Amino acid sequence: MVIVTKRTGQLGNRLFLFAHFVANAAEYKYALANPSFRAYAPYFEATATQDFGGLPIRLQVFRRARLDYVFRLVQHSRLFRVLQQALRLLPRRLAASALIADEDGPDFDLNRPDYLAPARQGLVLAHGWMFRDKTHLRQHAPLIRRLFAPVAVHRHAVAQLLAQCRHSCDVLIGVHIRRGDYATFAGGAFYYNNAAYAARMREVQAQFAAGTRVAFLLCSNETLDEADFAGLQLHRATGHFVEDLYALASCDYVLGPPSSYSMWASFYGAVPLCHLHRPDQSVTLADFRVFLDG
Repeated sequence: MVIVTKRTGQLGNRLFLFAHFVANAAEYKYALANPSFRAYAPYFEATATQDFGGLPIRLQVFRRARLDYVFRLVQHSRLFRVLQQALRLLPRRLAASALIADEDGPDFDLNRPDYLAPARQGLVLAHGWMFRDKTHLRQHAPLIRRLFAPVAVHRHAVAQLLAQCRHSCDVLIGVHIRRGDYATFAGGAFYYNNAAYAARMREVQAQFAAGTRVAFLLCSNETLDEADFAGLQLHRATGHFVEDLYALASCDYVLGPPSSYSMWASFYGAVPLCHLHRPDQSVTLADFRVFLDG
């Protein structure tokens, strides 16, 4: 059995982490529990219903939910290492477990034999962010998309919004304008002003054939002044973090700063994405590509 113990970042990070584990567990038929996803569980079909299509996957580890509190205590790497040391004191037959931390390392390949053996026969506590199975994530993408479809109320809100957008355009480009935590993340390197986004939007719009009706769906965690986007046809997302994510996944293109949020939209909707690594970065349609494996 594998237990994902650490809450890593926000929604995009946790969706990708969970998806890599689900794809790997589906391929190799081992039990998986992910209490770290509990905060987002009500928003997605599989996690809200605890129905993972017959796979031995769940959120709760113990029958008594209160016992899962132990996993809140090991969020910090130092406490997790204490737990590692404590389990080494167990009798050999009980300590047939692998505890894996990957805080600063490269991708940890979930296809490694030294991971799969205890995953199938013992216990793995996975603590970190860089666990990946890109091969099987691509292979099981239809399963992942089905399990992580938003629940009906959010699905319907997205469908209604997209119907309104599509009525007035031929091409819909989703623009992820991330502010909030990006004021300090990476020293504010990806905290762009409205003028930078508007310039890139106009640059992309100019690359479509004359007469093509191009519209932009703005998704942001901050109130925007639409006057800064004068001359562009705009639609505003609902502002709900799940609905905005899946609205981006329903666009024809997605543009935004580096973020796992927009990467999930690209993966889920098979939508070409271009990340802006600089505010003055020139953008062509050839720069957009679908992220298939996070």
